[in-house]
Amino acid sequence: MEFTTEAHVDEYVIDSENTAVFAASDGELTYTRPGADAAVSIPVSEANSVEFGRDTSLRRHAFLGLFFLALSLVLTVGAGVLVYQGQVETRTEIALVGFLSLFAVGGWNTTYEFLSHSERDVIDVYIATDAETHVLCGEIGDTEFVDACGALVESEIPTTNRNPRLEAELD
Repeated sequence: MEFTTEAHVDEYVIDSENTAVFAASDGELTYTRPGADAAVSIPVSEANSVEFGRDTSLRRHAFLGLFFLALSLVLTVGAGVLVYQGQVETRTEIALVGFLSLFAVGGWNTTYEFLSHSERDVIDVYIATDAETHVLCGEIGDTEFVDACGALVESEIPTTNRNPRLEAELD
């Protein structure tokens, strides 16, 4: 079992800085977190199991993005119209328009987040030892990561696939 690929450490960090070099050689699985001095080394003999899962929660967010776009438009236009028409006179009304404006800014930010990212189909790899479980993630579109997962399936470590549709990707 020989491979070297990039993976994300821990679940749900596809966009974060937690990218690690994930490798296997000479009976050891290793990964190095960015900024860490030492690599995390897992001897294959200590690995109790490897489980594969598929995370599709980062897909199909266009509907949510469009919902937040409409909500942001309503909040922005609503606050703007109130100010433009001069209906904002008391402190309470000013505070209410300011509060709606904060929601509008948050809505625009959420809209951008949902509509700007590509759809991601993620493989979660759980490597269980007696001491802890190591979680590494990668995208199905990353052939090096998928090949590394295939090498883990073919290794002597007992593997479990939590998602039957993932089996075709790993073979």
